[in-house]
Amino acid sequence: MKTGSCECKSVHYQYDGEPLTCYACHCTDCQTSSGSAFGLSMIVNEVDIRITKGTLITNNLDYDGVKVQRHHCEKCGSSIWFSADIYPDIIALKPGTFDDTSWFKPVAHLWTRSAQSWVYLDPDVPQFKQQPEMSELISLWKNRGK
Repeated sequence: MKTGSCECKSVHYQYDGEPLTCYACHCTDCQTSSGSAFGLSMIVNEVDIRITKGTLITNNLDYDGVKVQRHHCEKCGSSIWFSADIYPDIIALKPGTFDDTSWFKPVAHLWTRSAQSWVYLDPDVPQFKQQPEMSELISLWKNRGK
């Protein structure tokens, strides 16, 4: 079991599953959303996560015609996960919100064509200029360390 929270500790969650994949996204939407050079996402089954304290609020967003919901703390605004109608039953958990972040490492870098020039990308980690198929990212996670 893994636990996590928002920045102000008003929202806590518990995660009891195995991630489907984890990646760093360098698209401009993730840069804007995170306020950083890239965003981290861990794709998980929605049934494996539950809020143990507090309440998340949701904003509806549109990323180039894809309807996305941002689930975040009402008090501090920390994003905990994103969901999308096109991917029912899975969510993009923001893994930087885990209490212990030492157990995961992204298996790919996405949208590298818009990556900041000063960000070092490990040449041993797969890089995609745009969005790969989710099945490819899931396969990379399953085969990591082999």
